[in-house]
Amino acid sequence: MFLKILFVLVVAAEFVFVPFFLKYSWPNKCWKSFGFKMICSALFFAAGLLAAKISGHSAASSPYTKLILWGLFFGWLGDMFLHLITDKIVVFGLGLFAFLGGHIFYIFAFQKAIAQRYPDKPFFAWYELVAVLALVGLVLLYAGIKKKQGKLASGKLYMVIPVVLYAVTISAMLAKAFRLCIGEWLYGLNDNIVMIFITVALGAVLFILSDGSLGIILFAGQGKNRPLKIFNIATYFAAQILLASSIFFISTPILYGT
Repeated sequence: MFLKILFVLVVAAEFVFVPFFLKYSWPNKCWKSFGFKMICSALFFAAGLLAAKISGHSAASSPYTKLILWGLFFGWLGDMFLHLITDKIVVFGLGLFAFLGGHIFYIFAFQKAIAQRYPDKPFFAWYELVAVLALVGLVLLYAGIKKKQGKLASGKLYMVIPVVLYAVTISAMLAKAFRLCIGEWLYGLNDNIVMIFITVALGAVLFILSDGSLGIILFAGQGKNRPLKIFNIATYFAAQILLASSIFFISTPILYGT
């Protein structure tokens, strides 16, 4: 009971500290906003650890839990690098690749859950590939329109390849999340299907919305758009909390011989 209460307090604390982070990071980031952001990041990682402990789906017994925790940790690293008080491209790159690594861990977490339920299925189904191509196509179309309108930050065109790579990865994460959720629903393998859709599918959707809004902020001249900034941060931390909470509802026990 104590751990459950602690989990609720951790999630509640996220709602308390995120507004403080937003307050002190506007209009420019500072060391105070850095401190509040790292508290918020530590909270979603703590939520994952508590979910694992409470549910009994420990990292030692559940590959899904282990991969989700690694994803949360890389999110913490990404938050640290992206908010350091510097404009050096090296630090931004480290943050970008930390988040890229986090999404890769999420992809493999969802795939591990899928593979241990349907071991004969391919890593990527054709409809997942179609979804990824469609989402990346929309990103490129939007970028092309903004460039034609002269609203794309030309000084950051060197980021095209890393951003496209990131877009492919997060699109794959979204497709994989929905494949897992739909499979659970169609085959009735889990009594917690509603919570799985909320924590996994909605968590992935919120991540897409957060990263999409961040792209607009960074590359489409919306750096001073405060409502968009609030949307970006709120969806990001909500996504991390939901994915951390998915540990409660999905377990992939290590099977004999695996």
